[in-house]
Amino acid sequence: MVSTDPEDTAQTIEEFRDRGGIAPLPWAIDRSGEISRALGANALETTVIVDREGEIVYRDATATDYETLERELEEVL
Repeated sequence: MVSTDPEDTAQTIEEFRDRGGIAPLPWAIDRSGEISRALGANALETTVIVDREGEIVYRDATATDYETLERELEEVL
């Protein structure tokens, strides 16, 4: 997971995960926007899944429903 909000902290991310019932995942804060630009993530709800070889295997720019996200992640894990 990558947050593009430069105001985020480890604590705000933890609170967000707790409120949303999101399992602990590796999470980075993209303060400079470099990661977002490299992945072409230009919208708030952008989801990009990168496989172990670094290839983008899924992308959308809308809220991804749980079933789709689960299916796409299971394919790369």
